[in-house]
Amino acid sequence: MARPDFEAFLTRARDRVAASRRGAGYSRSRDGEVADLYGTAAAIGILIALGDRPTGAEAESAASAVQSFRTADGWYADPTHGRMHRAATALTTLAALGRRPEAPAALRPLLRADAAAPFLTGLDWDQPWPTSHEAAGLLAIGIVTDDGEDATRRAWRERYLGWLDDHADPNTGLWLGGRMGRLDEDPGLFGNLGCSFHLHFLYEHLGRAWPHEAGVVDTGLALLRQGTTVLPEADAEPSAWGFRQLDWAYSVGRAARAGHRTAEVRSEMERLAARAAVAFSHPDAVEGDLHVVQARVGLIAELAQQIPDAIGTGGVSLTSIVDVRPFI
Repeated sequence: MARPDFEAFLTRARDRVAASRRGAGYSRSRDGEVADLYGTAAAIGILIALGDRPTGAEAESAASAVQSFRTADGWYADPTHGRMHRAATALTTLAALGRRPEAPAALRPLLRADAAAPFLTGLDWDQPWPTSHEAAGLLAIGIVTDDGEDATRRAWRERYLGWLDDHADPNTGLWLGGRMGRLDEDPGLFGNLGCSFHLHFLYEHLGRAWPHEAGVVDTGLALLRQGTTVLPEADAEPSAWGFRQLDWAYSVGRAARAGHRTAEVRSEMERLAARAAVAFSHPDAVEGDLHVVQARVGLIAELAQQIPDAIGTGGVSLTSIVDVRPFI
């Protein structure tokens, strides 16, 4: 059987980025008249994946575009997502462009060791997926705004990660321990995996061991094989493809590096790739929301890292977006 090939999709994704350019930034929708934060961040994410991360004058221009969405209080403006997600998106994008951004002043009291546990404990972990935007968002901001010389910031980071280590579920490897969703609901247990993905790529960025990796693999395989939460029923059109598959491929594939059920994970990764190739061959796969197109490109980039011999990219050397910009 021919291996799944994504060359045409990647070419169309590159063209979509070019068509979305508005001044120095990018529009999230193809027909948007002006640039916006998430369109700009998504375009830069796609360019990172394709090996075209802006440099030199292009990076300066792109960074200025991101900074144009900064408000007087240090937050970032966009009609979508919450304040923490917007700030993490903007600041990690600036860091990926070679800048050292500043955290909003309102967050600085939270970047102290004694604030770590109260902040994390106070989040609504009964809604783990959206809650991860807060938990991972603050951690991402704390990382990319750290100059490496601040002992207070280092102490905060260790306390923050220590809390997360202690509260990962020992059976599933996911967050938050004791509050797992049901496998037969949507998003149910996948909400915990979607949450954990946002924390896993930050652990990876810091070179920190993931808690309970075998549990992540076991849970991920169960999610893929039972129901349609990860793999949609049909591949005829791509609307159900994007972040869910990226979350799954990243967290489960990388957890399997420890050697647990590796052959099974590879087999399922190949099955997912074959299904994705069908969905992404549809003309609409690069239309609509550029933020979602970024997730689709990010999925291919992750597959290219984990099963490089099993997919075709037309010779394009792909980079995992969250390995460069630790937030999405």
